[in-house]
Amino acid sequence: MKKRIVPALVLSLFATLGATQSSAAQFSNVVVFGDSLSDAGYFRPFLTGLGLPPALVAQLGRFTINPGPVWSELVSQHYGVTAVGPSNAGGSIYAQGGARVTQPSASTPPGSAQRPVSTQINEFLGANGGAADPNALYAVFAGGNDMLQNLGLFQAGQITQAQLQANVLQAATDDVAQVARLRAAGARYILVFALPDVGGTPSAAAGGPAIAGAVTALSAGYNTTLFTGLASAGIRAIPVDTFGLFTDVKNNAAAFGFTNTTGVACQTFPPTNSNSSQFCTAATIVPGGQTYLFADSVHPTPASQAILAQYVESLIDGPSQYSMLPETAIHSRQAHVRSLAEGVRTGLKASEGTWTTFVSYNNSDPSFDARQGIPSQDTDSYNFAVGASMRASENVAIGVAYGMSNEKARFGGNAGGYKMTENTLSAFAAYQGTNLYASGAFSISDIDYSENRRNIQLGPVTRTGESSPSGNNASFYANVGYDFTFGKFKVGPYLTLGVQNVEVNGFNETASGNAPNTGMLNISKQTRRSEIWSIGAQASMDFGMWTPWIRFQADKERRDDPRFVSAQLQSLGPTGLTYDIEAYKPDSTYMTTSVGLRGNITPSIGVGLAFYNVSGREGSKDDGFTAAVAFRF
Repeated sequence: MKKRIVPALVLSLFATLGATQSSAAQFSNVVVFGDSLSDAGYFRPFLTGLGLPPALVAQLGRFTINPGPVWSELVSQHYGVTAVGPSNAGGSIYAQGGARVTQPSASTPPGSAQRPVSTQINEFLGANGGAADPNALYAVFAGGNDMLQNLGLFQAGQITQAQLQANVLQAATDDVAQVARLRAAGARYILVFALPDVGGTPSAAAGGPAIAGAVTALSAGYNTTLFTGLASAGIRAIPVDTFGLFTDVKNNAAAFGFTNTTGVACQTFPPTNSNSSQFCTAATIVPGGQTYLFADSVHPTPASQAILAQYVESLIDGPSQYSMLPETAIHSRQAHVRSLAEGVRTGLKASEGTWTTFVSYNNSDPSFDARQGIPSQDTDSYNFAVGASMRASENVAIGVAYGMSNEKARFGGNAGGYKMTENTLSAFAAYQGTNLYASGAFSISDIDYSENRRNIQLGPVTRTGESSPSGNNASFYANVGYDFTFGKFKVGPYLTLGVQNVEVNGFNETASGNAPNTGMLNISKQTRRSEIWSIGAQASMDFGMWTPWIRFQADKERRDDPRFVSAQLQSLGPTGLTYDIEAYKPDSTYMTTSVGLRGNITPSIGVGLAFYNVSGREGSKDDGFTAAVAFRF
């Protein structure tokens, strides 16, 4: 009775522990606050009030060559938001053209509500019980209208130059306060945009070189106040260096596909004399206008907006990609343990007091589908181990081994890849009784990542960040089981524990080919801890020289709390903020099935061959084989 109950109990546990966990999208929503640079059509009701046909209104309203899209829509779509649009049409883009940070705007159309960013955040918090979902992505992009309207007052002689500077820097301080409100309400991921170089716009250029230069300096002052203020407040926001990005684009316009960086694409919208991009469509632009940098005197074209969206996505997806580095080390150690296990088992067949040397090889090609903002990854994994063991007693074998692993990973979508090389030293011991068996191994290694490249697509331009991180891994593996014997057939349960502590040292990207450092990141040290408990059953049949076997196990990762990768944007220099992005998190429960054959070619040469498959992890594939040869002396 007891012999039948125990295997049945183990198999019943498979059904419980093997249930998969589905992975949610990286962000639950994308919520945007700001002005016309982010507005997805908030003023369409106003345009309807002007008597424009509904079909035309549906295409207008964005401050670019309509129908756009603008960066806020593109980023929302990238992270899986389905209801993309302005907040007055069921979307989460609260931005309104002309909005300032906290002050009323002279640009607000007659009869329309004043909605500075502070009011937009009031609306959002009021609709959500005063709380900001920590799993959503937020964005604050403001300050441009504070700059332009105060500049207009200065040029009209209504304020002094000192008042102009003070007002603009106060707006930056107010910007910090609005970000702080979101953080206090629970927001974890907040994009904070620098002002672009307003001095580089056609509007500023029209005032002459002196005005343009002064406005550039004022834009830079706003950004310094903004980011140093966030740092002083301890707010780890995601900084978006719009100033640096558009400077790069203007300096390398042809490479980015732009034929004109000083003129405007939009012509007047009949019957008005306005060439505001809010009314601009492909039918009202100059020939070739889609290749202009600016739609009107201050607003970018859709091509510019698309580059901004890709840049924003790279700041989030980059740290997420790098979170795969320690995950690959986790897989590499598991492969080493499989190689080690086959060598250990062959050594247990040696005579007492004799030595066994073994060589083993593990090959697998794990892959991961795109998820959590991370592109798909395909990996070629090769693991070698060579070791020696001694049959210390009738039941005990001890030994040491050296392993080398090579992992070649490629990200999908031309997003880059890396190569990982690991050198591992292991000490192990195994016990084999009549029915009870156990084994354990302690391993340490150094890890080198080479050919580490992250590609940032910015329109037609690909910028590549190169780096060569290093790291280490210390692990312990233990296995204990009990076989019930029925003649030559054995079956029984077992329990395993695998503990790993992976560290990947911090590193700085370098732009390939001496390109500008647009989008380049500094990545902080990562620590990935793993504690996998497995319960399973194995069966084998002894045919004398050969023993086929099969194992089924349910695996549970106990260290499944969220992990974060910290990054810093290089182009912001000393004002750059450190921010945190959640790391890739595989499903914590899954199943592993193994089947193999062990035996002897001669009394002194043993061989082992095993195939394994991991199932139940959404969006991932992991299977491979291990081969081992042992020589007994």
